[in-house]
Amino acid sequence: CFNFDPQKFELLLHNFFGEACLNVDIFDANKQRYTPREWFIAPLEIIEKTIQLIISGGIINYRYDTTKQEIVFR
Repeated sequence: CFNFDPQKFELLLHNFFGEACLNVDIFDANKQRYTPREWFIAPLEIIEKTIQLIISGGIINYRYDTTKQEIVFR
């Protein structure tokens, strides 16, 4: 994807894949805990379909169903 506002693009991905966020804590050398919210669990096929929906603008009509691991029409 190119020619997208990076902040809007990131927000779109977080909204679309929000329920598929990887729930993990990471500790650094000082035992400081970090909980990243940038990693999502989704099959490559779903990611590729999502990219096409973003490019076409059709993503607003769909959501990602984590239980079925598929993109569904709203």
